Amino acid sequence: MSRRRVAVLFGGRSAEHEISCISARSVIDALDPAHTEVVPVGISRDGRWHLLSGPPALPAETGKMPEVTEGSGTEVELAAEAGSRELVAADGSREPIDVVFPVLHGPFGEDGTIQGLFELAGVPYVGAGVLGSAIGMAKDVQKQLFLQAGLPVRPFETTHEKDWEDDPESVEASAEVLGYPLFTKPVNLGSSVGVSKVGSVAELAKGLEEAFRYARYAL
Repeated sequence: MSRRRVAVLFGGRSAEHEISCISARSVIDALDPAHTEVVPVGISRDGRWHLLSGPPALPAETGKMPEVTEGSGTEVELAAEAGSRELVAADGSREPIDVVFPVLHGPFGEDGTIQGLFELAGVPYVGAGVLGSAIGMAKDVQKQLFLQAGLPVRPFETTHEKDWEDDPESVEASAEVLGYPLFTKPVNLGSSVGVSKVGSVAELAKGLEEAFRYARYAL
């Protein structure tokens, strides 16, 4: 029986780029070579796809965080023909794949966007679908759905950066109702990126500004 060709996708445009590379290495190391042939595909921070010759290196091996950059490998893109299940290089050469294993973190990876691309292209992929991914990444929507389902959820407030700019006193009042200490974070990131522990109203601005570095909405 032929081995299944698994395109492991990692890197990406989000602030969790390096963490995604490390996660992908764990996935690649865990895949059974007797049954799978790994096709490592790294996405650079500018969104370009690169077919790599091997898995990303770990910090323990190189002394630095892994990153997909220009020149990391052959630039490719997903074939436009629905159901073709191929990666196409600029010279027209094609790399067949059977399934995509996305190990992307954060926006453009876990939020339903790339899952939608796979659906349009007719390419099988691992993990949650478009809706589940989108809800799982939008923490404010997720919490609202949990509340509607009767699940226990800690009190929270969602704030847009413009609300903070235009009326910080109102945001501060909402924070006072929640009580200190509290945590601020972007609504659509993980890996503790942009998360701050806020002990008082004097620290709220710093925490929110850190969250707004990565998203327009903060919890």
